Amino acid sequence: MRTVHKRVAAVGCGAAVVSVVGWYVFGGETPLASTTDQSLQRKLDAAVKGAPVSLAALTGFAWDQVRVFGYGTDDDAISDAVGDPVQWNVASSSYSGPSLWVFLKDGEAVRAVQLDANAPAPGKSWPKNVKVSGGPHRNVVTLEE
Repeated sequence: MRTVHKRVAAVGCGAAVVSVVGWYVFGGETPLASTTDQSLQRKLDAAVKGAPVSLAALTGFAWDQVRVFGYGTDDDAISDAVGDPVQWNVASSSYSGPSLWVFLKDGEAVRAVQLDANAPAPGKSWPKNVKVSGGPHRNVVTLEE
């Protein structure tokens, strides 16, 4: 009987080790999947045609930092930059090079939104008070603090 308990204990310990190693190797968090947001897209499109407007005023969710990534940026590079796993599922777009806008709250990625817009200063972090405008060209998204 004692041999059976040892084998069960060994199998249990082995499963625990495999589980812990798997967590470290494959990551412990489910990646934040990208989405599209037509309402935010329309507001962004309107903002580039007028005076600078607060990006926070265009969004309907809580965030305190945003990072913008250009088309073709690898998921691993995005995840490393924001500190959380992010998966960019590129959606069909009318734009030749959409960008991914990852919004963070208290250091945690809360939304990843693909937008039909250029990536101003790709990878740069922008605070909540950032303003969106069309810049000097009135058709290229510009972010300014």
